[in-house]
Amino acid sequence: MPSPSYFFTLFKKFQVIDHVPDGTVHGAAAPTGSYDLRTPNTAIGASSRGNVLGATNTPADSPLWAILNSRAMGNGPFTPVNVGGVNWPTMPTSLGLAWNDFQATPMSPNKLVDVFGRWITEGKVNDTPTNVLGTVPPPITALDAGVQLFVCSVAGDNGVRPGTVPSDFWAHSLIFLVDPNTGLTVTPTQLSSSGNFNLVAVVGNRGNTGAGRFNSPAGVRVEAAAWVLVWNTGSSPAVQLPALSNLDTNSTNGVYEVNAIGAGRYEVVGFRLQVQTVFDGLVRAISESGVDLGGFPPEIWLHGEAAHLCAKVLIRQETESWPLIGDTPFTNRRLGQKNLVPFSIDVTVTDPDPDIVWRNFMAGDVIRFMAHLARFDPEWGQNRFQIRNTLPAEVARVLLAIPARSFKRWFRDKGIEGFKRIEPSAKWKLPFGECIVLELVSDKNVIQIPALGEEYLAMSLGIEYSRKRLRVGDVGNVTVAQATAVPIVNDKKCYKTDYVTVGGFTMQFLAYNPKQWQKYSGTETRK
Repeated sequence: MPSPSYFFTLFKKFQVIDHVPDGTVHGAAAPTGSYDLRTPNTAIGASSRGNVLGATNTPADSPLWAILNSRAMGNGPFTPVNVGGVNWPTMPTSLGLAWNDFQATPMSPNKLVDVFGRWITEGKVNDTPTNVLGTVPPPITALDAGVQLFVCSVAGDNGVRPGTVPSDFWAHSLIFLVDPNTGLTVTPTQLSSSGNFNLVAVVGNRGNTGAGRFNSPAGVRVEAAAWVLVWNTGSSPAVQLPALSNLDTNSTNGVYEVNAIGAGRYEVVGFRLQVQTVFDGLVRAISESGVDLGGFPPEIWLHGEAAHLCAKVLIRQETESWPLIGDTPFTNRRLGQKNLVPFSIDVTVTDPDPDIVWRNFMAGDVIRFMAHLARFDPEWGQNRFQIRNTLPAEVARVLLAIPARSFKRWFRDKGIEGFKRIEPSAKWKLPFGECIVLELVSDKNVIQIPALGEEYLAMSLGIEYSRKRLRVGDVGNVTVAQATAVPIVNDKKCYKTDYVTVGGFTMQFLAYNPKQWQKYSGTETRK
């Protein structure tokens, strides 16, 4: 059974059990007892009576657990509870909606006090996402009417679209992988099947009305969800992640309830990402989609190279529909996407040289209904792919592999510019059993294909590089962007067809020496 999250499973519930909504003593100013629920780290530290968690991993030795357990046992507010020779007051003072939802209604062992006790027994691991909280922008001052939720797609995002959101939004969104053992953000160069992470995102409300059932005053329920997709440019098969707000840590419920989000304020939401579980789900989703993998079975293609995943986070009020998985921040600000991964090269390894790495990905229609409107204009719904490459030409060359059958079906010579077809090297381990390989030869490049409709197109980005010519440090980026043709209507009700960016991904290339790995990765030291 996965461990409870301190920050998302427990702390966020402690905040709304009688204490923290704006205007109350814990929500407006430091409390007289020095136990401050406004910030997560002080909430597990000292108070005027002593350490609220106690010195052991025994729940009964924790004053905070003891006072909540006393209330759960039916004792009245402020009834003395003696822990370690010190009397503590039974809390909370009143039994409101939050206590009913998190303690009275759930069945054991999924009551809040039970789960809190289990967290203590398992070592009191603090997974507060410190780095992510540091990215939360200041409150928004110029507000819109009502509740206006959004997922942060750039640093300082205030919910205005397009605002400062760049075309490669997938590289800038405030969506992060977090180590559940430390609460620190991590940027693994690949995801191992044994990996476990928290997926954490920053969300906001640029409206002048607070939202959430535990907001003061109470508002409509606010929900968030997270989906993980096959590494892609626009859309691909997907699986939903379980919410870290679930008291039952075995639950697959993917809806994270945002308890309260004030006017012009931000919150963070979290989800459980167990890599093997996600991969198993994606293998099933790929199989069901029927996508052409050039003769490879889904599990081989998905695991064939260092695996990467695309994450999308959605938010809504309960009275609203969910954004579509294929939406972008420009078509719906209640969705954010992260497709950014580092690729690190050890400069001390000299053989083979040159070497090649493939990164498998998929493409799908984001604006799917355009495929059905092509009868009005045959260009509508068509997709363009462009590659932006900043790697030095003397260090690396960029390749694109497509299953041979898909290439024959979707690609046309007149729709390919800035690439040349090459024969694969006998030394390469290709990403498909039968495939066509294109080499990028110009910055002015484009590949144009028809609308895919309900289908997906599997491809693979290849980088052939020479270690001998690398120098330690940042080498450059390769970005693959997908755009779709849509009608743009002017004030005279006339239209022109234009291409809008609907997705993509960015690979950051880094050359490192193992002795300096910590400096460049920020995640671990390798000797």
